[in-house]
Amino acid sequence: MNKNLTTLGMVFFLWGNITSINSTLILFFYQYFKISWQQAILINVLFYLAPFITCLPCSALISRWGYRTVLRASLFTTAVGSMALGFALQGYSFSYSLLAVFVVAAGVSAMQVVTNPYLTLLSKPNKRIGNLSLASAVNSLGTTLAPIVIALLLQHYPIDFSAHKEPISSLWMVLSLFSAMLILISCFINLPDPKHPTRYHQKFSDLWKHKGFRFSVTAIFTYVGVEVAIATSAVKYLTTIGLWQTDQAISLVSIYWGGALIGRLLFGLFAHKINTYHAFLSATLFCSCCVILALLLNNSVGGVLLLLTGLGNAIMYPVIFSRSLSKLPHLANIAAAVLVMAGIGGAIIPYLQAIIIDGVGLRLSFILPMVLYFVLAVWGKCSLRES
Repeated sequence: MNKNLTTLGMVFFLWGNITSINSTLILFFYQYFKISWQQAILINVLFYLAPFITCLPCSALISRWGYRTVLRASLFTTAVGSMALGFALQGYSFSYSLLAVFVVAAGVSAMQVVTNPYLTLLSKPNKRIGNLSLASAVNSLGTTLAPIVIALLLQHYPIDFSAHKEPISSLWMVLSLFSAMLILISCFINLPDPKHPTRYHQKFSDLWKHKGFRFSVTAIFTYVGVEVAIATSAVKYLTTIGLWQTDQAISLVSIYWGGALIGRLLFGLFAHKINTYHAFLSATLFCSCCVILALLLNNSVGGVLLLLTGLGNAIMYPVIFSRSLSKLPHLANIAAAVLVMAGIGGAIIPYLQAIIIDGVGLRLSFILPMVLYFVLAVWGKCSLRES
């Protein structure tokens, strides 16, 4: 990639780190603030609720200010939110931590709205799916490294409940500095701003006139929801059923995100040689089989199988997202906003699973992600058959 695409790739890396940290730290918040599991899941609810508030305004700002300015604004918001979260953790305030998480989530949501079509527009037409997959692989690199870093921090600097001391706040300070650094890099290399659509030529209602777009929104909702649900519940599975230590379980989540990294990297390199239809169906069926086995085995091996679903998840997001944007190039910024908003599935589905966990138990709660993988398989069968 050239310097422009590399810079955007670093943005993918940043929000991959933040997304993974957010999911992984649910168990940390649960133990650190001594709250219920449903209270801890509120972190996810806020993180994936933020797109509903920020995405459409972000899309409108792209029409007015352009991709480059909105990208810098999203990075600035993330920097402020990350610093605020660091201070909130140091002050042992769960309420302020939730507020800071929402600010971070708003910045990350804006990043996704602007960066996905931004990278697509800066790529050559024949390399757009491949470049988006490679950028998603960089995103997965961030999600893979984050749990390892957190596990090391918790291992070498244990949480002190009596003194309210923890090692995680410094991590958020580093993320704040990294966000600010990306703003400076974008200025230094003079990141180009492709021609952006004007609101005069765009109507939100135009999206729904295109066959299959609503189904694609449902697919993104389902995919993000099941991905986050497994990322969060797998840690609980490993600690309660697999009997792993907390830091060990968190570090093992890197296998989950590492599978996504490997899968997206390979798919990005060979997307032009692979039948997307067959690859997508194979991935969804592989994931559903892993979840079924985890439900039946109910042991540490089942936990490992849950982590392996990350490999199957790898191609789902870039396929669904790029497929949707390629059909609507003149509405790319609005379509990207709606698709990112659909990521609220990452709040709703894990919370539904949390209710099931508290109601009937952890093991049976995995019926939900099993069913959702079959829903994704139906999307692939209906939307990719001509690929």
